[in-house]
This record gives sequence, C-alpha cells and structure tokens, in this order.
Amino acid sequence: MRRYLLNYAWLLLIFLVGCSTISQEKCRDIDRRIVKLSQTTQTLGKKIDDLSRSISLLVLDGNGLHNEMDDLKTYSKNIQQKTEDVGIVIKNLDGRIESLETNHKTTGEKINKRIDDIEKAEIELSNRLETMKLDMKGEGKEKTTPPLLP
Repeated sequence: MRRYLLNYAWLLLIFLVGCSTISQEKCRDIDRRIVKLSQTTQTLGKKIDDLSRSISLLVLDGNGLHNEMDDLKTYSKNIQQKTEDVGIVIKNLDGRIESLETNHKTTGEKINKRIDDIEKAEIELSNRLETMKLDMKGEGKEKTTPPLLP
C-alpha cells in the first residue's frame, strides 16, 4: 500500500507541477497578448489622431469652398443685374435710334418740300422777271415810237 501511496503522491506532484507550468505559460501568453493589444491600441490611437487632423483639414477646406461658392453666387447675381441693366440701356438706345430715324425721315421730307417750294418760287420769280422784262420792252417801244398823228 505504501507503494501505491507513493505512486499516487508522485502522480499528484507531477500533476501539480505540470499545471503550474501550463499556468505560467498561459500567463506569459496572456501578458504577450496584452502587450500586443497595448501596442495595437497605441497605433490605433495615432491613426485616429491622424484621421482627426485629416478630417479637420477637410472640414476647413469644405468651409473655404462653401465661402467661395457664396462669393461666386453673389458675383453671379451682380453680373446678372448688370446684364439686365445693359439690356434696358440697349432698349432705350434702340427707341432713341428709331425716333431719330423717324425725325430724320420727317426732316428729310420737310427739307424736300421746302426745296420744292423754293424751286417753285424760283420758277415763279423767273416768270415774273421775264414778264417784267417783256413789259419793260413793250413800254420802251412805246416811248421810242413817235406818236401817230390822227
């Protein structure tokens, strides 16, 4: 019996030593995993910081672009207003040109009528002058001819 007891004691001792060895290996393995997780966590923290900076830069760029778009909208509205103003000026100038053309035609017609009136008056004066010349010749002949005796 002693022999069996000694064998059982040895088995118990081997079992305990084996379990403690396995436990120490598991603890070392767990410690290594914790160190790896810690390193990974630090790496992820750095990457998150980098991403945060990148996102901040993107937001700033987006705000800048938004402000530029607002400026372009304002500039576009100003150009549109100026274009409308130019359209109004063109319409006014077109109206003035049409009235000038009408006035020019009317003035041309009036001038042509006056020229015709002047030509008629010139012809009439020429005719009167001729008549007067003839009358003067006729009176001159009467003065130069001796009176007829009765």
